[in-house]
This record gives sequence, structure tokens and C-alpha cells, in this order.
Amino acid sequence: MQQADNLGAIPGVDHGFCSINDPLRPAEVFICKQVHSPSVIEWQADQVPNTVEADGVCTGEHHPIAVITADCLPLLIASQGGEKVAAVHGGWKGLQSGIIANAIKRFTDEGIAVDQLRVAIGPSIKPCCYEVSEGFVAQFQADQGHVWSTGQAPWSTAQPAPLLPPEITPPYARQEGSAWFDLSGYGVMLLQAAGIRREQIEVSEVCTYCTSPTFASYRRRTHHPEEVKTLIYSWIARITD
Repeated sequence: MQQADNLGAIPGVDHGFCSINDPLRPAEVFICKQVHSPSVIEWQADQVPNTVEADGVCTGEHHPIAVITADCLPLLIASQGGEKVAAVHGGWKGLQSGIIANAIKRFTDEGIAVDQLRVAIGPSIKPCCYEVSEGFVAQFQADQGHVWSTGQAPWSTAQPAPLLPPEITPPYARQEGSAWFDLSGYGVMLLQAAGIRREQIEVSEVCTYCTSPTFASYRRRTHHPEEVKTLIYSWIARITD
């Protein structure tokens, strides 16, 4: 199981990024029925896991909450005082349609200032392994270009090197005119657009595709269909008041 230093420093909050069968994963963790939406819900005791359609969940109670991923961004958010926590599933569709702003609003609506938040982005596919089409890039620039209007777009035409020594060879380009998309970089841009400073954000360098075969990667499994399907659980819980 992996943990983020910034969340680990918050008293009364526990969290982890782990496999589905990790013994340290809380047994009764709540997850939504993820549908790549911008919806963020408040956990309720009567909700049945994997039935409520949403892609983020938050709580001020003590029940552990989580998202499941296999390349997308898992974002865990906590207030510095530990009063409230959230887990967010960030695929490009949910990110594009506003799930990060919606999650941050859950905190600010309760009087928790943006500068009191700490965010950890867990293992996800990195630009070394995330090829997107020329059409995707054109559409994304048209729809989201305002997010990086004064900076670098979150993709490059040259395939970047992995951030960590790879255990699995990164994929080769399979499309003409494609680009390599930085999903976690895009997530950081959206967090900053919502008022979160860069120093409040910790980003895992783990690439779910190439860093290790133990990490779940939907894209790697499409390239290597003999792989067993698995998932990453990114969970967070308030453990004390």
C-alpha cells in the first residue's frame, strides 16, 4: 500500500492507495457506481456501495470512502484539520466536465477554506504511456484550452520518458499524428484553477502502465489481454474527531 506524505501528516486521517486484495484496505469501504460523471455525493449510512451513480464521495463521518481506478486519476482530499475528506475518480471525461470544482465546493460550502485543503493524486497512467489521437487533442484544445491559456498544454507530440524506472516496456505509438497526454498534469491544472496552490498537492510518480505489473492498468490490459483484470482502491477515512 502506498501513502502520500501530505495526507499522512494530518492527525485523525488515514488513507492508502492499494490493490483490491490488500489486507490493509478497510473491509467496509464505500464506493460509488462510477460513470465518468462530474457528480460528487455526500456519504449516507443507508447507501449501498456500488449502486449510487457518482464519481466522487465526501464525508465528515468516520466511514471509509474510496474510488477505484485502473489508469484514471484517484484524488484523495482532506481538510488540514481533518474535519472532512473526499475521494474522487478523475477520468478525462469527469475532469473535463467539472468534478474537481464540484469536490472543492463540497468543502467550501461547509466553511472550509481552499487553503486548508490537501490533495493527493495517486498512481495513474502517465504521459509516457497515454497515447491519444489527433482528434482528441483538437477537441480538448477547443474545449479546455482556457485552462492552460498562459502555459503549456498537458500533452506532447514526443513520447516522454517514464518518471520512474519501468518494469514494463511503455507502449509504442499506434496512431498517426497522436500525442502523449499528461492526465495528472491536467488534474493539477484544474486543482489550481479551483484555487488550490501547487504546494498543497502531492502527485505520485507511479505510472499504472509501466512502473509495475502489480498496478491495475486498463490500457496495458488492452495491449496484453492475457493479463488478469484488477483494480486500485484509493481510500480515505476520518479515524478520530
